[in-house]
Amino acid sequence: MIKLYHYVHCPFCVRVRLGLGFLGLKFESIVLPYDDEETPIKLMNKKMLPIVEFENGDLSNESLDIIKRIDKENLLSNEGSSDQELEELLSRIGSDVHSLCMPYWMWTPEFNKESRDYFQKKKEIKRGPFNKLIQDKEKYLSSFNETTKIIETKLTPYYQSESFTIKDIMLASHLWGMYIFPEFQFSKKIHSYLQEIKKITNFEYHEDFWN
Repeated sequence: MIKLYHYVHCPFCVRVRLGLGFLGLKFESIVLPYDDEETPIKLMNKKMLPIVEFENGDLSNESLDIIKRIDKENLLSNEGSSDQELEELLSRIGSDVHSLCMPYWMWTPEFNKESRDYFQKKKEIKRGPFNKLIQDKEKYLSSFNETTKIIETKLTPYYQSESFTIKDIMLASHLWGMYIFPEFQFSKKIHSYLQEIKKITNFEYHEDFWN
């Protein structure tokens, strides 16, 4: 069985979970504490997740490469994953969602005190104090809402397509974390889009902690 080493909040980890779920592939879920440096370094010589260990012992930590490998019949149209416009949207989403949600992600069940402290210290180096991110939330919310207006124009009903593809996995995995931000509501169109993807990929965000 495939082993997936991942963080629950990580959009690149969510990508792989969505892909596995869509393809109906069983896997062993291993949620690592964020302060566990030893395991990923031992496996891949660097602290980066997701990491997938295939049945033959091969290892990979590139989310799109992993999905391409498991999607043997190309059901997700993986050859179409290169899209400059989508990459720019993902960059915009990531910047705002991470700034808004990191202070809340660290209070979810995947963190304990030690990993929470480690996470906050690491992330504040790049994004600044978490309390300042919360104080500036209206700026990030405004930017994020503008990005979602662009996204809405691309859903037909999937991202620039009448059928579900790898691009929907890329987009949905970056948007999903925003559900944790207090009182935020996606537009009806984007919420329905994300819930449809949840359905067809059998996805539950905190499944490991509910079983």
